[in-house]
Amino acid sequence: MVSVTGLAVAELPDRRTTPLRLAEAALASGLGGLSGWLIGLVFGFEMWSASIAGVNGLLSGLFGIYEWRTRRGWLAILLDSTWGLVGTTQALALHVANVFVPRSDYLEAQSYRRNRHVYDRGVRLRGAFALAGGNVISNGGGHVGLVGHSPASDRRRRFVTAHEELHIWQSRIFGPLFQATYLIWMVAGAVAGIIISPFAKGSILSVVETVAYYNNPFEYWAYRRDEHWPPNGADDQIAWGARRRSSTQNHRPH
Repeated sequence: MVSVTGLAVAELPDRRTTPLRLAEAALASGLGGLSGWLIGLVFGFEMWSASIAGVNGLLSGLFGIYEWRTRRGWLAILLDSTWGLVGTTQALALHVANVFVPRSDYLEAQSYRRNRHVYDRGVRLRGAFALAGGNVISNGGGHVGLVGHSPASDRRRRFVTAHEELHIWQSRIFGPLFQATYLIWMVAGAVAGIIISPFAKGSILSVVETVAYYNNPFEYWAYRRDEHWPPNGADDQIAWGARRRSSTQNHRPH
């Protein structure tokens, strides 16, 4: 049992037999495909939505990620198959891409009945940064790894559950608005960072990264949930609330 920001998280072994795995895969695929087809009828893309939701159900059933005994698990598969289909499409793309990444290492212990798929390594956009797309977390272990019980691995597992899993639920709850808002903020933030960089103390790259990435409301929310704000890479001068907190700490009596 691992405690993550106040939440108790159990690492359950997958003891299902092969017939049970296949049965769950078939049922999850059917439920997901039907849900995707119904939502697709409303918008006119039922073939795409049913296919994406059905394949996600198949893979997620095989790996046993959904918590069927809780409302949270049922909500996860229904959102993955309907409102969160853009994220689910990203998730399937990460699954495929990680097939071609050496030692991507799918982690059953971090995925089974956790409403998520976790890869220790895998596709990433930068260094040790993890990448969440739909219900998949790629490169979750970064340079440290999620296996073992060293302080660094324990901290990384906490990060995956507190920060990256929040991105999964942001994608499910906000649906396509999550991806659209994230992208718009990143582009607009990069432009704003370039404009204000001559007036900031940090380098232009630090300023742009802070405005475009770290100050993104979805990232700010995730870093705060992980109790790690401001992050090491953020410019303290322009990160949300960082200067105020720094000032308070500097004036705190010793």
